[in-house]
Amino acid sequence: MKKKRELTELGRPKRCRSPFNIYMSEHYQEAKGASVQAKLKTLFEDWTNLDDAQKQLYIQLAEDDQVRYRNEIESWEEQMIELGREDLIRKAQQRMLRKKGRVKGGISVIRTISTEGRRSTKAVKSDKSTSFKTVKSSTTVNEE
Repeated sequence: MKKKRELTELGRPKRCRSPFNIYMSEHYQEAKGASVQAKLKTLFEDWTNLDDAQKQLYIQLAEDDQVRYRNEIESWEEQMIELGREDLIRKAQQRMLRKKGRVKGGISVIRTISTEGRRSTKAVKSDKSTSFKTVKSSTTVNEE
């Protein structure tokens, strides 16, 4: 719970919404039903009865929201890397960085293996005016 609060305070963007979620938010007020549960049930039934042409509008809105989320999360993750908070970026993004050996947005990641068997990954931002190196992570490599 503390980590979620910290992410919110650091301005992490909200996740993208599904087509059904967008439909529900637009039609919740006009849904029939005395209780919340009854309204949700009515909305679900209405959603399943919509034809594909009507659903396409909500699918397009969800795709647009997904593009928004991708752009915002990439920008936010670059800011967190610059602040030295690599622990807050997505795990899949961290794995991708390790595999590809680089980060988007002008930051590249270089892998080095020292003679003691420790692997350290460094993020290097190459800018025309300045360059700096930040150690991202260190792990022990078992060499057999």
